[in-house]
Amino acid sequence: MLWAKLLGKSSVPVLCYHNIDGNGMPWKKFTAQMEWLKSAGVQTLTLGELKAFLEGKPLEAPSVCITFDDGFRDIYTRVSPYFESLGFHGVSFVINNRIRPEDEPGQDTEIIAHEAHRGFLQSGDRSAWMSLSEIRSIVENGTFEIGSHSMTHMMIPGDPQVEARHPDHWAHEGRSSEKTLSEIYPEFSIQAYLPDKHEFESKSSFKKRVRENISQSVTGLSKKIDISVKSLGWPWGAVAPEALEAVKQTSVEVAFSLKNGPVTPASNKYLINRLEVRRKKELLWFQSRIFLYSHAILGACYAGMRI
Repeated sequence: MLWAKLLGKSSVPVLCYHNIDGNGMPWKKFTAQMEWLKSAGVQTLTLGELKAFLEGKPLEAPSVCITFDDGFRDIYTRVSPYFESLGFHGVSFVINNRIRPEDEPGQDTEIIAHEAHRGFLQSGDRSAWMSLSEIRSIVENGTFEIGSHSMTHMMIPGDPQVEARHPDHWAHEGRSSEKTLSEIYPEFSIQAYLPDKHEFESKSSFKKRVRENISQSVTGLSKKIDISVKSLGWPWGAVAPEALEAVKQTSVEVAFSLKNGPVTPASNKYLINRLEVRRKKELLWFQSRIFLYSHAILGACYAGMRI
């Protein structure tokens, strides 16, 4: 319990997960991480509690915020029941167009994230994602809050065409089968290159596209779950200034990047740092990062070194 005795309260480590098992975080490692947090007396913050901390309210105990990107179904089948047993709380960032219709069966086997995304783009298969009733269930039992992860979670062409082999990335699915492809970038990060017109979209078109995507995602999700959506996880953590301005026009109060670093009252509440917890990392790594990012100065120094 050495790390537990050294935890601070000047920063909140915000953890990012995607799926459990498959190509995601192994269940055994995940439960070991959560059990350690529990035994160390670490609190799991709600979005309201995190926002209060960002506005200057001191933490009563060392705390983390646990987030899951993409809204995969294993949050409903595995993580939510487990969190309920621990008294833990998390946030699930949901992609609107991946919400599974109620009349389609959900996937009960391990989820391979990139295969799930590719299957959706190829055939509209949403079996790997939660349905609306499942989303409502994890909200109603108090284990999760729901945030937006965009309407579409896509990448867009961002450069004139370059000669290259097709990258093995699900975001290329459905694009030209030729070897000539343009580089792609997260949809909120850059003005799109329009191959048919051989030009970039205008700045006004970019602003409109981003504004409509974010607004429709937040308002649509709010209506579906009958709760005002207050948070957003930027897809791939990438965001342009135009997107930052757009999200401020919605009900969103906090938005999350994928940049390592401390989270303090000085943080930009629309670019909150997150630590992506990868599947190959062991418990000692996890404990040390919770320690580092629970201290504002240590966390800033460590993130600056990028070790």
